[in-house]
Amino acid sequence: MVTRVERWREAADRRRRRAERANYRLDVQGLRAVAVLAVVAHHLWGIPQGGFVGIDVFFVITGYFVTENLLKASAEHGDPSLRKFYSDRLRRIVPAATVVLILTVVASVYVLPQPAVRDVTIDALFAFFFVANWHFAAAGADVPATIDSVSPLLHYWPLSIEEQFLLVWPVLIVAITLIAVRGAWSHTRWLATIAAVMGVLAAASFGWALYQTLASAGWAYLSTATRAWELGVGALLATAAGALARIPELLRPVLSWAGVGLVAAAVFLIDGSAGFPAPWALLPVTGAALVVAAGVGREPGFQGLLRNRTSTYLGDLSYALYLVHWPVIVLLAVVMAPNVYFYASVLTLTFGLAVACHHFVENPLRYASLGALRQAREDMRHGLFHVELRTKVAGVAALVLITCSVISFAIGPDALHHAPPAQTDTTSVSP
Repeated sequence: MVTRVERWREAADRRRRRAERANYRLDVQGLRAVAVLAVVAHHLWGIPQGGFVGIDVFFVITGYFVTENLLKASAEHGDPSLRKFYSDRLRRIVPAATVVLILTVVASVYVLPQPAVRDVTIDALFAFFFVANWHFAAAGADVPATIDSVSPLLHYWPLSIEEQFLLVWPVLIVAITLIAVRGAWSHTRWLATIAAVMGVLAAASFGWALYQTLASAGWAYLSTATRAWELGVGALLATAAGALARIPELLRPVLSWAGVGLVAAAVFLIDGSAGFPAPWALLPVTGAALVVAAGVGREPGFQGLLRNRTSTYLGDLSYALYLVHWPVIVLLAVVMAPNVYFYASVLTLTFGLAVACHHFVENPLRYASLGALRQAREDMRHGLFHVELRTKVAGVAALVLITCSVISFAIGPDALHHAPPAQTDTTSVSP
């Protein structure tokens, strides 16, 4: 007789094997969930005080996976296609980001006064071209401000930093690879050279971050040069994947939980008032690096916090949650008082829009192709078009959540109270 526990273990093992075949890290998705929930909670309630460090966690993860993919492509083909890399990256990032930009501008027309709408439109243009961080830094976005006086698109600055970094780093990898191919370098020498280049860049970036944090905290917070080292740490992990894959099995969960502990410590101890991003960002960056390193080659056991289905699904939603949560908070704060109805409306609308964005914008456009569109058209013509159950469930869930948000807004006693819910320091407004 097969017990329920045995069936659960078999299902978990099948899920792990599917993830490994798809190069899908369950633990990293769980880490994404921890990071984005910390950010959302911090922006909505101001608790935990260091929830904004979730973005530092995302930087490490992005640096690792992008570099890992580039190194794999280089090793297999000798010359990774920059065109394919940038095409895949744009398909991953741009569709959902653009939809949220458009919806935010449209919503601002109905919620904000005309001068503010003009400002939001300008912010959207800078965000669309991935220079929002420079735009907000030049505008002095490090000055403490109330929620209704900051841009609903302020949270696009980390996207800009990532894309600026990824505009340069792949080119360097390709250049080193071409030199290695012509010089008939060994695989070890090629990897060592890439690691050395990134090590120098990361060290220079961290040194500059230390200086800028003291000289100009606002620019240090939003500058690509002061944040590149965080993505660089992830990149260095990718270059060391061969060594990390040999970590003993018993040590993996220890490293993973230690990383979670460091991220948790950063979330509750860092307040962003001084020494951030350097040196205090070292705490969440080191934590994220430990979690990533612990799962290279094989994910750690005994890591139920990060690898359960709820955590991994929230990790899948993390990008959409990251995009929609701040516009929802800012715009609803203009028309609602800071009461239980406001918080209920924010949470239900944020998760409803995130589910819809992930399942009906982000994923379909990321994997769309002309062949798939032709096949879908043929299927519809012959009555064979089929919608997966998970997509149907997602659609219903999104509608239910958005409906709950509308109800919370409608029954709130101060539905048109024009006051901000809380004080927010824009130095910690990082998605």
